[in-house]
Amino acid sequence: MSNALRVLLLVGALAMLVYIIKSIRKSKVQMKDAFTWIVIAVMIAIFGVFPQIPMFIAWGLGIESTANMVFLIFIAILLLRIFSLSMKVSLLEDKLVTMAGETAIRTKESQDKLSDDNKGEDI
Repeated sequence: MSNALRVLLLVGALAMLVYIIKSIRKSKVQMKDAFTWIVIAVMIAIFGVFPQIPMFIAWGLGIESTANMVFLIFIAILLLRIFSLSMKVSLLEDKLVTMAGETAIRTKESQDKLSDDNKGEDI
């Protein structure tokens, strides 16, 4: 790995960490959601400083290209994150349907009560 690429990885990882931290501070993202991105940024920095680590892992797994191994790691992390977000969306959709049903029932009950009260006043 060339020195220019290593510097680029470090600068990119640092910029990513700064952006993530700013987003957390401005409450644009929750800490638990930013954790994945922090892990990825740290891994990029580690791989930039110690290129022997991904090379050793690739060799140990029998992967010929270190770049392919790095892509495999990051794709696996992101797939796990996507699955986690899919589960969260499903739970929120279920809660939304339940809340909409409860709201509809309450609205109907209050309309019926108003209707009953108005009938009594007409007499």
